[in-house]
Amino acid sequence: MPTINIQAKIPRADANDYTTTTRQKAMKNIALLFDSLASGMITSAVDVNVAAADPVAASLTATLASCATDTITILGVVLTGSGSPTGIAQFETDGNDTADAAALAACINAHTTLKNLVVATSALAVVTIKFLVKGVIGNYLPAVTRTGSTIAVSNSGVWSGGAGGVTAAPTVFAS
Repeated sequence: MPTINIQAKIPRADANDYTTTTRQKAMKNIALLFDSLASGMITSAVDVNVAAADPVAASLTATLASCATDTITILGVVLTGSGSPTGIAQFETDGNDTADAAALAACINAHTTLKNLVVATSALAVVTIKFLVKGVIGNYLPAVTRTGSTIAVSNSGVWSGGAGGVTAAPTVFAS
């Protein structure tokens, strides 16, 4: 299914107008914005990209094996295993690989920086980390690194699988 990405720079906006908790209200506000742009009530440059397929987010996995105090660095954020975690950059490790993986996923999803960039899930001892922005751009993220030998990262820490999305220059409609 084709995907259309539209970017418009508008004089002022309250982000909540377009990201409300109800889909219906957000779509109504977006429709009003487009109506204002089309009628000339608001002037703005508008960039339009069309992709032939649904975009897919880049991802990778981290497998934990008797993790203790090893670290994993995701997009520049260092997370450390600890038997007694004391901050947002530590996840609990108690020797149970499934519980340790769940703790790492929870740590990623709660971290003030990472929660805006990625989402993590766990199953058994494996944590799957997905970039929130879909498309090939995720394949170019900085590699995930680790210290110690108890965390193994897939594909040598290189993000992969990102596909579709914006892959060509946009059509630009000047204001």
